[in-house]
Amino acid sequence: MKIKLRYLNVRTRRTTEKISFSETVTFLHGPVSTGKSTVARLVDYCLGGNLENTPALQQEFVAAELALTLGSYECTIERAANDTQSVRLTWSGPADDIGSVNAPFVPQEESLFDDAEVYNLSDAIFHLCGVSPIKVRRSRDPNSPLIRLSFRDIW
Repeated sequence: MKIKLRYLNVRTRRTTEKISFSETVTFLHGPVSTGKSTVARLVDYCLGGNLENTPALQQEFVAAELALTLGSYECTIERAANDTQSVRLTWSGPADDIGSVNAPFVPQEESLFDDAEVYNLSDAIFHLCGVSPIKVRRSRDPNSPLIRLSFRDIW
């Protein structure tokens, strides 16, 4: 599964900061309390995670935009400070395959894509990477139903 982080734009009330990621390995370094851990948390936030509302984030954070490569698609995931249900996923890929959807975190009844079973952000990430979602048994009972793992379970 090919996933490459390209950059993270963090919009605050006063400015927009761009954190670019290397093609290979990115090291974040600096003094204590300068935002190194917050960068990782904001990447996770764009992928559907929760964000710890520190006083600084509550006062200043407006939105985050994560640019990444998923398989052969160039994508952006945008999430505002108050988005609790979904993100905006935009992609462009081979053969002029472009699109944009509001991708919910919890699976919906209708597919987000016309040509695939994509019901939430996790499904969309798997689909754009060209991978079928992984399924596991709900419990150790061999007769229990299969459930999908989310992308974040693996990430």
